This record gives sequence, C-alpha cells and structure tokens, in this order.
Amino acid sequence: MAFVGFKLIGKTVTVPNDPRARLMYYLDCMCTVVDLDDTAPNLQRLRDYEDYLLTFDEHERLLTMCVLLPPKIFLNKCIFQEDALCGDCSNEFYEITQVRHRFLVSGNVIIGGQNRQVNKIMAFKTAWLNDNYYIPLHALLQQRQMRRQNATLLCAIS
Repeated sequence: MAFVGFKLIGKTVTVPNDPRARLMYYLDCMCTVVDLDDTAPNLQRLRDYEDYLLTFDEHERLLTMCVLLPPKIFLNKCIFQEDALCGDCSNEFYEITQVRHRFLVSGNVIIGGQNRQVNKIMAFKTAWLNDNYYIPLHALLQQRQMRRQNATLLCAIS
C-alpha cells in the first residue's frame, strides 16, 4: 500500500524508561495532536519528559491529567493504530492536511465539555499505548495506593 502525499513531521526522541517520563511523553504527544495548553496550569512542565523528577504536586497533576485524558478520547479521531505509517518507530506525527484523504480525521475533539482543535494526527503501534500510557499509569497508581496505605498505617501507629 503506497502512502502518497504524507509528510512526516515528528522527530526521533528518547524517552527515559521511568513511568513518570513515559506518562509525560504520552501527555506531550496528546498536546501535540490537540490544543490542550489552557487545560491546566504549568502543563508545559508536565510535558517535559526528559526532566521527569517531579514534585509531589506535579506528580499528582500528571496522574490527574492522564486519567482525564485517556486514549479513548483521541482514538480514531486524531490518533490511529496504524503500524504501516510508523515504519521503524512506535509512533509518528503527520500534518493533518496531508492525511484527510486517508483517514476520517475530526477537526475537533470534545474534552471536558469543550471543543479542542485537532492540530495534527499521530499514528502508533499497539505497543506504544501499552508502553506510554497503560503500563506506566497502572504502576504510578499502584505506587500512590501504597503511599496512602503506608500513611494510614503510620497514622494508626502514632
């Protein structure tokens, strides 16, 4: 299958193998395809996956943002599971004007009851969602639960 007229606009990145960095990368990718800049204070900080050492508050905001922005909101609207468009990468970004003829791309996505402009699309391989959303989110939510249980135990002992 030939993909004539496609213009790759992504770049190769290295994401640290840490659940925080992986979730920050997921958030950065979703912000690349959809205009989300005004959805949360300091969102740019939460997108800086190379500097994934977060304060407690930043960590909590990251988890909240990722829980509120699951892949199902974006799937088949501006992100597409399409291995053939990824080549050797696990995901690739494309200019939206270059792909409208191949996919039914939504011009807007509704998030929190508000229309958000779709800027680009992202094609990804299935493993990309597991590696950058589901697995790290699960790990961080488990860590949060363990911290809460330990805090409760400490309070009970005191």
